[in-house]
Parts: sequence; C-alpha cells; structure tokens
Amino acid sequence: MKMIKSAFIGTLMVPTVMFAAGTVNAEENTATMEATYLTETPEGTFHSDTLTGNQVKSSVEDDEDIGTITDLVIDEDGQINAVVVGVGGFLGMGEKKVAIEWDSLELTKDENGEDYVITVNASQEALESAEEYHRNDDVDEE
Repeated sequence: MKMIKSAFIGTLMVPTVMFAAGTVNAEENTATMEATYLTETPEGTFHSDTLTGNQVKSSVEDDEDIGTITDLVIDEDGQINAVVVGVGGFLGMGEKKVAIEWDSLELTKDENGEDYVITVNASQEALESAEEYHRNDDVDEE
C-alpha cells in the first residue's frame, strides 16, 4: 500500500514541479526583453497614414483615380497583406470595400519625390465588380 501511495504522490508532484519550472523560465524570458525605441523614421519605411486616405490610380486607365484606401490588412509579423479600397458610391454613400493584395500595388514617388503614387493594374469597373471585403471582427468601419 505504501508503494501505491508513493507512486500516487509522485504522480501528483511531477506536474506541479514542471509548472513551477515553466513559470520561472517564462518570468526570466520576459524580464530580459527590453523595449527599443526610434527617434526618426527609418530609411525605406513610411507611416500607415501615408497610405490611408490616398487615391489608388489605375495603370490601365491613364492613371485615373479609381478608389480611396480606407484601411490596411496587416499580419501578425507586421507585414501589410492588403489595402482596403473604397470604390463606387458618391461621397462615401454606397461605397464598396475591396481588398487589393499588397503585391498587386505599385508605389512610386511623385515628381517632387515627397508623396507616394499608388497604382494597380485594374480598372475601376474591375474593382466595382470584385467581391466585397468583409472584416472578421466586430469593429464598425465608418
């Protein structure tokens, strides 16, 4: 009976010891990570507001404005997967959201070298007939 009791107590102790060791290890890992800070925008980077609110131009329709970037789709690694573009409608009414994959866009600088010009190889008609993009969360977009 003592043997069974020892084995039973030993079985209960192993997970407790492992949990305690894991907790200490996790505390050590978070304690060693320090925040790093920027004081300037790094070369070759830009802020999200550089894109949001900007017009997307069609490279197949003589650089006509075909929609406005309203949002960015960013993955957990911080990479932009797509831009959400509002197309159609009038003054925001009846506008449809279409997500264009990041790799489908071309970013160039304007003549002054200050602002980005964003173009896509698609027509306004193509964007208007594309499937609408829906967010997977409960955030209201306005």
